[in-house]
Amino acid sequence: MRLSPLNLKILAYVLDVEGFNSGAALRRCGIESADDLQEEGAWVPLELFDRLMAAVIEETGDTAFGLVAGKSIALMRYGVLTPLVLATPSLRQILDDIRRFAVLALDRSEIELAESGATARLLVQPAVQNGLSGHFRLEQVATSSIQMLRFAGASHADIHHVTFPHTPAPEHEHRYAATFGQRMSFGQKECAITFNAALLDTKLPTHDPVAYMAARTRADSQLAAMKAGSDMADTVRAWLLSAFPKQPTVAETAEHLGMSERSFRRHLSTLDTTHADLSQECQRLTAERLLAEGKLPLKQIAEALGFSSVHSFHRAFRRWSGLTPSEWRESRGAKAQS
Repeated sequence: MRLSPLNLKILAYVLDVEGFNSGAALRRCGIESADDLQEEGAWVPLELFDRLMAAVIEETGDTAFGLVAGKSIALMRYGVLTPLVLATPSLRQILDDIRRFAVLALDRSEIELAESGATARLLVQPAVQNGLSGHFRLEQVATSSIQMLRFAGASHADIHHVTFPHTPAPEHEHRYAATFGQRMSFGQKECAITFNAALLDTKLPTHDPVAYMAARTRADSQLAAMKAGSDMADTVRAWLLSAFPKQPTVAETAEHLGMSERSFRRHLSTLDTTHADLSQECQRLTAERLLAEGKLPLKQIAEALGFSSVHSFHRAFRRWSGLTPSEWRESRGAKAQS
């Protein structure tokens, strides 16, 4: 699974806003600075996001920092979603927009709404569950969900019950209570927030019809552009992978697509990518496949991918995933045995 680098950049913003050193956490993951994270650039592996969240815990020394991240003002930088939420007519519309536009940053929405009579329920399904970062993402998404209910006017009485699949450390129980209220259960099947369904359709005082329609139009445009760009990018990736180990030039790829080189470059520019970016992505995908197969030593994989040395392959792979080739292969082996 992959996700937009925007998620990593916002997490770096959270650290900065909360008074910590984002640069130190990023460097632990092989990222020199937040400037290296292009918000509309190529999506990155989920493992890199997990690794950054673990680095955030290490940097802050707070194993429950997800509770802080989930209500940080840095989350206001979430692209098209922020103006939608601020101008939305209702909580129901917020949830509908999150479901529709989450794919601009993730492969799916991390919260799901279910209704039953006078009761509604938000099921929290974080992109990363456990992993190196433990429960960080679950805490972050659950906290953000509670903040969203508060924004819609929820009182303590409107939050009926909150369940978690894990049990927090005793020293953090009071922080959970301060965030979610006293009606909590731990060690349950899933993370879910049950609340008063009347909140869903209560008109929000911040609703601005003109601003909302403008924000919705921008979001729909980005979604349409993403779909069109994804189709073309997928076509280019398929061509590059089929030609491997040969690495076609820009001119060869443009000719394969029946386009002039100039037009091809311009089209890729509108997608905020380049032929070199896509070639490197295919190189990474092939590297991951060869590492997962476990048949070739690193030296042969480096040679097959066109690297001049194992060292240069090592450096490139760490930049792609935040892990060395050996660490990545070992982590896959551990997952296969679990």
